[in-house]
Amino acid sequence: MCGISGIFGPGSSDPRMDRAVQDSLQKIRHRGPDQSGMTTVGAATLGMTRLAVMDPAGGHQPLQSADGAVTLVFNGEIYNFRELRAPLEAAGHVFRTSSDTEVLLASYLEHGRAAVADLVGMFAFAIHDARTGELLLGRDRFGKKPLYYSDLPEGGLCFSSELKGLLPILERGGVKPGLSAQGIYDYLSLGVVPQPQTIYEGVHCLTPGTTMRIGEGRRRQEEIFWAPDFTKSPAHPIAKVREQVRSLVRDATRVRLRSDVPLGVFLSGGVDSSVIAYETSLVVGSSLESFTVKSAGELDESDVAARTARALGIKNTVLPLTMDPVRGVHDVVTAYDQPFADSSAIPSMAISRLAREHVTVVLNGDGGDEVFGGYRRHVAAHLATRHARWVAPAGRLAERLIPASAARRGPLGFGLRLARGLGLDPAERYLAWTTDMLREGDKRDAWRGPACLPTERIVTQTLAPGLSGLDQQLASDTRINLLSDLLVKMDMATMAYSLEGRSPLLDHRLADYVWSLPDTQRLPRGRPKGLLRDTYRGLLSDEVISGKKRGFEIPMASWLDCELAPMVQDLVVPSSARVKGFLDPVLVDAVMLGQGMPERNTTYLRYALLVLELWLRQESQ
Repeated sequence: MCGISGIFGPGSSDPRMDRAVQDSLQKIRHRGPDQSGMTTVGAATLGMTRLAVMDPAGGHQPLQSADGAVTLVFNGEIYNFRELRAPLEAAGHVFRTSSDTEVLLASYLEHGRAAVADLVGMFAFAIHDARTGELLLGRDRFGKKPLYYSDLPEGGLCFSSELKGLLPILERGGVKPGLSAQGIYDYLSLGVVPQPQTIYEGVHCLTPGTTMRIGEGRRRQEEIFWAPDFTKSPAHPIAKVREQVRSLVRDATRVRLRSDVPLGVFLSGGVDSSVIAYETSLVVGSSLESFTVKSAGELDESDVAARTARALGIKNTVLPLTMDPVRGVHDVVTAYDQPFADSSAIPSMAISRLAREHVTVVLNGDGGDEVFGGYRRHVAAHLATRHARWVAPAGRLAERLIPASAARRGPLGFGLRLARGLGLDPAERYLAWTTDMLREGDKRDAWRGPACLPTERIVTQTLAPGLSGLDQQLASDTRINLLSDLLVKMDMATMAYSLEGRSPLLDHRLADYVWSLPDTQRLPRGRPKGLLRDTYRGLLSDEVISGKKRGFEIPMASWLDCELAPMVQDLVVPSSARVKGFLDPVLVDAVMLGQGMPERNTTYLRYALLVLELWLRQESQ
């Protein structure tokens, strides 16, 4: 695990650009404080800063082939590197280390770009091949590891694991990227800037499951080696299905336990993390450390988690989560590089900082909802397919009869919002069922920036003919919410404190299998994540298997009215607020003072505007 940066093409040998890569690595040193390295080969300067997890003594980067022709920098983990190494050795490759980095290099030497198809892991890499004079960039299937890139004026390209690492290279190259109005426009609907675009014009994020080959003269060729596939396989008895799910989860967890540094598990009261803790405990035993957040209020799950840990016979450390709202918001704005309005980033950073005092690697339950269908909107989409003839009329009726202001927070409010969403077109429905912030109709009247494309186009791009409502919802979630929100949140929160997070439930082999199953087997009797729950029934307690889903939430509505109220008054309400250059000031004031947009998730929208204002002010300094 580390951060990588580099340049390719004209100017790579310029001493100024050499210093630019050094500056870049310093900016992302939190991702890998154990070792750094940089080399210039041909038209490429490649650098990395390393968090030593696999083979701490021998896994240094950049890594070159024996003849010096191929150079690699790599961020992430190849979990199946041991399985890949044996046939490579049989093919004549000689290994000098026990690191997964060297296995990745040998795989490329043996198979070329096709090597990525065999990788099980999370990764972003850059490979310079002097034999062809090309640079190859690659990113893992779900997009757990980020890789940003941009063109340089003289014809070259630069890349980095974080935007804060890319900007020094661009600045040294004479480029100061402008703000993307489209990025802000989409942020107001999604709460994040959706990939592959970023908040900066001309700066992009490599698409997950893709390699990009760059040759002379900016000649590029992108190849997709994986994408979510919901093609159905022949049905199997449910007992066989559960057996296969358990086998895949067990193997996904097993390979993610490979580490040469201390490792633990994030354990909440939910089924996802409990499943991972269970499978991990079977391998590690009683020495396994689990970490649980203790928070105030009804969302606290520390008692449930403690009982699970006792039942599994593993250690459990309760980490009291005390947060300063003002500091928490500022920390997120500074760490995340772009406007990022998922407020759970605040506790995610806090728990990562605390866990890093104990371990270097943590396993988590991320991805369970997107693979197994864990949200209420997944059930609603599933039921909508089964009762398709009634969906549109029922939705239109709900739109007329249910007051817009009723579709607010809480189980009843969310149920009403689901009902009203049934009457919307698929793209609008997705926005209503997820963030429920501004939609195209709202922005058409309130937007004050340059003309932009509707955010709904991003959802439309994920729509595929022939998919069931459940599969369509999962496809959109995987390419929008999971990619640009949840995975960004975890990567940036953990890496801010040099902590590596691993997500067994996002093993692509597991996802491919589960998505191939009939809807009724994944959501038996219409229960969220029913297949996963039934698979582990009897292995985990009933309170975990049958427990209600709880998000990693904080009392943001209360914070905005109390602890954060002075910040709102000082920064967002004044006429000098930067957000008012993009949105109608009357609307901004009404929303921030709790008097506007009652039909939307106003808490999310208020926080998003506050974060945007803070980010715009930071950017202008």
